[in-house]
Amino acid sequence: MATKPKKILVHTCCLACASHVFSSLQKAGFDVICLFYNPEISDKDEYDRRLDGLKNYCEETGVELIGLPYAPDDFGKLIKLYTDKNSLKYINDEERYRRRRCQICNSIKIDKTIEQAAKLKTKFFTTTLLCSPYKDHDTIIELANEKALDYNLTFYYQDFRKGYWMGRNWAKNHGAYTPRFCGCADSIKELRFE
Repeated sequence: MATKPKKILVHTCCLACASHVFSSLQKAGFDVICLFYNPEISDKDEYDRRLDGLKNYCEETGVELIGLPYAPDDFGKLIKLYTDKNSLKYINDEERYRRRRCQICNSIKIDKTIEQAAKLKTKFFTTTLLCSPYKDHDTIIELANEKALDYNLTFYYQDFRKGYWMGRNWAKNHGAYTPRFCGCADSIKELRFE
């Protein structure tokens, strides 16, 4: 008798990363549930483009998609403390601010993923952020493992970076939208994803 695949909730940033990550997880024996929650994206059109690509992909592949409401204030309110010169948390050093900005972004995404995994009674969770060579894997792993303990969940870590360019090429070859920046307004200036 075949064993039933384990369900895993995957926080998903975009289709380019998802195509590789979902495929890898399915090969590892997981039944993937896609969670789209990206409050750092301040441009609604950008948010919708990423979500629409995932909707089409999930419909075609039979992956369940949970798309949470557009909520840029979830990120905006937190990050404002670090950009407001009148705030005690203001950071004027560009590199320190970038690190803190990314830490906040990763943290709220992981929090929401864990919250949703607990609601769904899905023991495993992970994130497509682990596909990006531009992300700090050590910080993501530490945050996810620490927060998972409070909910008795298991953070599944796999280094998906080897498939980063495969995912981006797959998206381009399938005419899917391929973002050129991580998501927040500050990352637009960086344009690291070519």
